[in-house]
Amino acid sequence: MGAGGAVLIIVVGAVLLFFVAVGLILLVAAGAVRMSGKNPKPLAWSGVGVLAVPVLFIATLVVFSQLTRDPDTIELDLREPVLLSSLPEDNEEFPGMRDYSSDRIDLVLPDGDRFEAEVDGVLVWSDDGYVTRVTFDRRAREEGDAETLGATWQAELDGSGTVEIEPDYSDHGRVRGEVLTEPAT
Repeated sequence: MGAGGAVLIIVVGAVLLFFVAVGLILLVAAGAVRMSGKNPKPLAWSGVGVLAVPVLFIATLVVFSQLTRDPDTIELDLREPVLLSSLPEDNEEFPGMRDYSSDRIDLVLPDGDRFEAEVDGVLVWSDDGYVTRVTFDRRAREEGDAETLGATWQAELDGSGTVEIEPDYSDHGRVRGEVLTEPAT
């Protein structure tokens, strides 16, 4: 997430906290009005209405994220057979494959080592309902980045996967990685 995203989160959080504070002040004022013997209903309903704004905003955000989600990080433990149905849906109808535009991948490799990387996308392949391989790629961001990234991924995969460098892809190249899983027994 960039600096603009962090600023947006801080601003939205501050606005939501403001609504919560105003709502609570109105409810406390309604309690004080009730103690004085006057009608507290207008203040109480105003407080409830103001508190409803952040609740509705968060509920809408949760529903929207569930409908449009593509997980930021694909996490898989490949030491045991993984059912394709256990993975998040991606709203794609490709038999035997899931295509994610995820930002990160976090794998526990078949040998127990961990592989984590920033990626541009992840493909999860399956056969008979079980994950058979995971492929991922990343475009190089600057000159020479593809070779460096490829060497880093190859060292981190340590024989559990393969890495392919495509130097002619786009401006600075692309690196693709692949990890095969153990067959389901």
